[in-house]
Amino acid sequence: MKFYIITEKEGLPGASEFTSCLTARWPSATAKKISNPERSYALEFQVPMAHSHVEGLLDRTGSSINFEGDLQDMSEFVHWCRALVPAQLRLLFCDEGLNGEVKVTPTMTAARILEAFHESGG
Repeated sequence: MKFYIITEKEGLPGASEFTSCLTARWPSATAKKISNPERSYALEFQVPMAHSHVEGLLDRTGSSINFEGDLQDMSEFVHWCRALVPAQLRLLFCDEGLNGEVKVTPTMTAARILEAFHESGG
């Protein structure tokens, strides 16, 4: 299943900064810039985690990430992404069908994000 992080405005860092932050947190992560300007994504990445590999794409506008992986790993990844977005901007974590969605606040833990996702129907 695909998951999404959506921010207000252009709250996510650009491809270079995102890559630096990603590999600082997960040194075995890989990231590859997408140079085709016609594609809506600027970066593809893969992060080995406890239960799966999180694989995703960073939107060129800095307003979203789409990714796949185990839901427990997703909550940890979303928690990390929340720290990259300015606190005053909203961040939404949802699944592809919008069955589950969470407005992720700066103070939420990964466990609370997962719990809230399940409570919302995800």
